[in-house]
Amino acid sequence: MGSRNVKILVALVVLCVVGGGVYVAVAALAPNETSTDANPVAAADADVPVMVRAVDPADTRLNGRVFVVDDGTVTARSGKDLTCERVYYAAGNGLCLGVAASGVEYTATTFDSRLRPLHTFTLTGLPSRARVSSDGRYGAITVFVAGDAYRGSSAAFSTRTYIVDMATAKPIAQLEQFQVLKEGKPFEAVDFNFWGITFDPMDSNRFYATLGTGTHHYLVEGEVSTRELKVLRDGVECPSLSPDGRQIAFKSRIGTTDTWRLKVLDVATLKDHPVAEKRSIDDQVEWLNDDTLVYSNGTNVYTVPADGSGEAKLLIRDASSPVRIESGEKL
Repeated sequence: MGSRNVKILVALVVLCVVGGGVYVAVAALAPNETSTDANPVAAADADVPVMVRAVDPADTRLNGRVFVVDDGTVTARSGKDLTCERVYYAAGNGLCLGVAASGVEYTATTFDSRLRPLHTFTLTGLPSRARVSSDGRYGAITVFVAGDAYRGSSAAFSTRTYIVDMATAKPIAQLEQFQVLKEGKPFEAVDFNFWGITFDPMDSNRFYATLGTGTHHYLVEGEVSTRELKVLRDGVECPSLSPDGRQIAFKSRIGTTDTWRLKVLDVATLKDHPVAEKRSIDDQVEWLNDDTLVYSNGTNVYTVPADGSGEAKLLIRDASSPVRIESGEKL
């Protein structure tokens, strides 16, 4: 199949069946097809700098340039050689999931504190989620893939989730190969899918993620060193740990629909509450600080208090994939 036909096929694939749910996949633009017009604009000041990927207001099919917004102004921006579908950054190490120049393959690129690309490697599917541990040691990548036999159709999507050594840009673990325990016993199913890793800010060896199987979306806790995962509770998708490690923000599916409410759970008790954002947000949210969530609806970035009070507020226009930048980091 020629590259043009491959692009057309990717553009037509809009339903990704993952873990019993349906996800919307947006056709990605190759770097040489991105607009130069996109420029994130701060609508309000944040108490920490925020890294985002630009969204072209004239074409919401992902522009992808990387920007840092601080005190209401853009303080750094990437060149044309760093365009991302998903971006994350911590401790001087960035991870950009994007599209190769051919427009056919998907790639992951590590970058430094000056937004300069370092290493690039090919991904096995459509970019979905990205995270970097707070010490910059590990990266996490989730992609959509097609063709798993249990799906019954080459057009049905499942996931692959990898942990990457950020120093070498080499995958060192795949969650699909971890042992899973539920109530202390081995837990297995042919339709296991994992996505949305979030690393413990105090210990990069520990992380949380979502395990999808059947109609369940389990929160799992894992360790890189032991290659083991433990099921904690059901009903948690795309977890995100707060900077102090005490809370997890996540999206909670409403019934069997493809709509979600943002919620926050207490790590110690696993009890949760909704936040004031009423729209369906299909994102792995970020924490602006221990009390505030920051997230995108696909075209703009918003904040909302984590305790359920207040209301959602616009933070940055024409942007997605927000990442808080720790104090003391200079980009």
